[in-house]
Amino acid sequence: MMNEQSDFEEVLSLKSFSRNQRAAIAEDTLNKVKDGWYQPSKGSPISLAEDIAFSVNNTVVYTEYDLHKRKKLILNADETMSTSFATNMSSSLKIEVRHCTTLQAAQSLVAEMVEDCIGVLNFASAKNPGGGFQRGSNAQEESLARSSSLYPTLIQNRVFTEYYDYNRHGKSGLYSHRIIYSPRVTIFKDDNGNLLSSPYHVGMVTVPAPNASVVRQTELVKSTMMERIRRLLYVFEANKHDSLILGAFGCGVFKNNPFDVAVMFRQHLESDEFKNSFKRIIFAVLDADMYQ
Repeated sequence: MMNEQSDFEEVLSLKSFSRNQRAAIAEDTLNKVKDGWYQPSKGSPISLAEDIAFSVNNTVVYTEYDLHKRKKLILNADETMSTSFATNMSSSLKIEVRHCTTLQAAQSLVAEMVEDCIGVLNFASAKNPGGGFQRGSNAQEESLARSSSLYPTLIQNRVFTEYYDYNRHGKSGLYSHRIIYSPRVTIFKDDNGNLLSSPYHVGMVTVPAPNASVVRQTELVKSTMMERIRRLLYVFEANKHDSLILGAFGCGVFKNNPFDVAVMFRQHLESDEFKNSFKRIIFAVLDADMYQ
């Protein structure tokens, strides 16, 4: 069953920061990650070091070939899109579409369930860890990077080489199907840069959408996106995250069609492969037009 929940009060509480202010928040985040602890406004100091070390040491890059071997994820260029919304999903799966940020959706789930079950999709840059968060850019990935311990998991040599260098050498705006999985990422700030008195942990899947604004071949973009969604869902499943924060993946500057992307997610969630894999999914959609 698809439920829709409006969360306009939360969205309206977001502050408007300048690029320089966002860059300063990012710098402060990186300093606290480096220090390995922080002092919230109330209570005792909170240690980050142990969780960061675990997250960095256990980050995995899934290559195209790993996923092919593990789940027979073969790109089918002839796979067609269906707009049918037949209810083939498990009756235990609850899906919501919320007008809110990824962090707001994640924090709401933490109040309801064991946090280690929660997985967050990072709408990632294929070439730059954290996107432009250190320069004050403000897309979804930047919000995650300046609020959490994600960044050090992305910049370690083996991850940078296997994911970022690999994509930088590619010549297509489709990018590769390679995926970074970062376990137990600590989120310790909210969207406004405020330190949390109770940080929480999520598994993050970092993967780029195909760039439809560069690749002007609609069917190729669609078939690539269909396969990429399939692969990222498998990474969540393989790492035992049954409650996910997803969203309008690739529908901002990459110009993928929000309706098409929603249909693709629905098709996979209804499929035999995934229909019993997840219990709770929130599509966090900040853009008001896309939410409608």
